[in-house]
Amino acid sequence: MRSSSVQEKLSVALCTYNGERFLAKQLASIKQQTRLPDEVVVCDDGSTDRTLEIVREFAASVSFPVKIVENKQNLGSSKNFEQAIRLCSGDLIALSDQDDLWHPNRLERSVQELRMHPEAGLVFADGDIIDDQDQAIGKRLWQAFQFTEARRAEMRAGIYDLLLKYRFVTGATVVFRAILRDHCLPIPANWIHDEWLAAIIAAFSDLRPIDEPLISYREHTSQQVGSPSGEMPRRKLKDYWNTVAKGEKTNRYWNQLSRDLRFAQIVCSTLTRMSLDERGCRVLSSYQEWLRFASFRFSLPQSCLSRVAPVLGKLSWYSRHASGLTSAAKDILRSRP
Repeated sequence: MRSSSVQEKLSVALCTYNGERFLAKQLASIKQQTRLPDEVVVCDDGSTDRTLEIVREFAASVSFPVKIVENKQNLGSSKNFEQAIRLCSGDLIALSDQDDLWHPNRLERSVQELRMHPEAGLVFADGDIIDDQDQAIGKRLWQAFQFTEARRAEMRAGIYDLLLKYRFVTGATVVFRAILRDHCLPIPANWIHDEWLAAIIAAFSDLRPIDEPLISYREHTSQQVGSPSGEMPRRKLKDYWNTVAKGEKTNRYWNQLSRDLRFAQIVCSTLTRMSLDERGCRVLSSYQEWLRFASFRFSLPQSCLSRVAPVLGKLSWYSRHASGLTSAAKDILRSRP
């Protein structure tokens, strides 16, 4: 992928649905960017409040074009984003939620990163988490998603199977090259658009994390997807044991593994049908290796005792694809739902 000396056209894909409570603030933050977009595409998913009125007021107040699409039927978040992405005419596409606040340099810094790294097809950033009153809660997105410096280093080294097990690419911080759009659309039903875009685009270009917050990401009760909840409260030893071996936490553990397995299956199936270069084949191979590991874990026998031998026989997999002995112990001890 090559950079151009000509300024690339930048589109914003914004999806709305009954967003009147916070939308005006988000639109104001787009209007105040140090690098303004060349167009904003708004796809509304059947709002019944003042959302469209707010969008039209915004469109009348800015110098760049605002394309407004009113869905006749509710598409849902991911399919609505798919529609908005298809309608963007820019060389670069920035994704936007309806309820965040962008830092003034969000677009400028993202475009700068893509120019500095022409091999990158998608960039994403950290974000400050705020509440309903625009107050920072003292936590950032990457902290909440445990996107540590070690994991950032792995990503920069081209270890992309991280994308199958961790959800640290937040769509509201993403800017990607439109030339990659056809590789990742359509978005399969029941999957979140940002995790899908990241996993597929990684087979065609680098993903670059920007080590600074570029948005204020809002957490509130009505949003569809938020950051993970905070740290677990301290427990007595016997209570902690119960959460390891059984109970709701154990059910969530196996349910999450089941979800990750299904996600890896559809990603691998999709990429297998594509024409991939050497890089893409390498990424697909790493995805397939992780898929074999996830399939092994999910097929472990019900009896904890019967799991010991197979798990110990795959410790090298646990070291490569999970948290080593800690994950191996959990797979042995946690009862299956």
